[in-house]
Amino acid sequence: MADPATQALASTEIVRPPRKPFYKDPLSIIGWGIALASIVAYWYYFVRKPVPRPGQEIARITAVEGKVKVKPNETEAWNPAKLTDRLHVGDTVQTEPRSGAEVSFHAGSVVRVRPDSIVYIGGSAESSTAAWRVQSGRVNFAIGDQQTEIVTPTLKTTAEKNAAGNIDVGDAGETGVKIFSGEAQIETTQGQVITLAENEAVQVDAQGKAGSKVALPAAPTLVGPEGRAQIPFVPAPGATTRLQWNAVKDGVTYRVAMDYNVVQANLLLSAALDERGLRDTTHELRGLDLGRYFWRVAGVNKDGLEGAFSRVSFFAVVTPAEPTPAPAPTAEAGPPRLVIQPVEALEGALLVQGRTDPRASLTVDGHSIDVRPDGSFAEYIRRGDQTKIVVRATGPDGQFSEQVRPVVEKP
Repeated sequence: MADPATQALASTEIVRPPRKPFYKDPLSIIGWGIALASIVAYWYYFVRKPVPRPGQEIARITAVEGKVKVKPNETEAWNPAKLTDRLHVGDTVQTEPRSGAEVSFHAGSVVRVRPDSIVYIGGSAESSTAAWRVQSGRVNFAIGDQQTEIVTPTLKTTAEKNAAGNIDVGDAGETGVKIFSGEAQIETTQGQVITLAENEAVQVDAQGKAGSKVALPAAPTLVGPEGRAQIPFVPAPGATTRLQWNAVKDGVTYRVAMDYNVVQANLLLSAALDERGLRDTTHELRGLDLGRYFWRVAGVNKDGLEGAFSRVSFFAVVTPAEPTPAPAPTAEAGPPRLVIQPVEALEGALLVQGRTDPRASLTVDGHSIDVRPDGSFAEYIRRGDQTKIVVRATGPDGQFSEQVRPVVEKP
């Protein structure tokens, strides 16, 4: 016979019906649908790169110097570039010799297109609103908060956030990549992958084969003249000023570049001076005309590769100040002069007139008399029974001159 406790437990067991497959359970389907929608939304808003459409605006021109042209997407006409120009996926920017342009992407990157260069906006596969392609020439770039693809005929550079560097593309597609700050990954057309860190460079030949990584000199620090210095003009062949900077590691020689305005300097045009191969950390300038000069320095390593330029500084050559003449000798301080004409007695009044220092105060028998700006005075005063008057002129320092004059009766 079964134990009573066992019988009681058996009588309380609940028999559960068989569980349905999740695809037949409406609540399971709803739950899985919500989870999947959440994953898709997260990918769309936080992971997915925005893919630009052909013709979509993604950048604008923020500086122009010299002759720069823009060819809009799907047209054959070239137009002169203007500061107001908006750039779209598929547009092309071309600079001529001694010319440059600055392109600012809405994603935050800034690209400075240097002379004799061609840049396509939007890259090759147009996979990002921050992508662009260098067909030929040189550009300097500073990446914003979005990873950026830079394409050339022989490689693709993926520059990380806040990276800065330089791309140099030759006529046959050979490409040099320099990273001055941050990090970038290089993938060549032969499949090689190279990671560049701060102050590193790599050269890729026209067949897409990469060489070894090379260390670049850091940016020098400028020493003198001080920023915004005013330097007196010196006729040639006299020395106007001496540029000076600090030496940097791996800097075998130095390049000094100078421009006439800040736009030229930011675009690295070297319009006023481009001096290469300097072995010292000073350079003397002679015969500069009046005006402002913006200058910077870069170190060059043993392989002839140029590192990052220093910050831009400027000075002004100005007209020399006229020598200050020696002050004229001044008379020793003393009481004010006082000249009084004969005091005439009129009916009921006395006429007191004469001259003193313009800054002196004047009294006649203790009564104030006005002094004109030229120091002269003439005043009628009430006549009493006096036979003489006392005239006093007091200077600003308190010294005074005093005269006692008789009253002259008019016949």
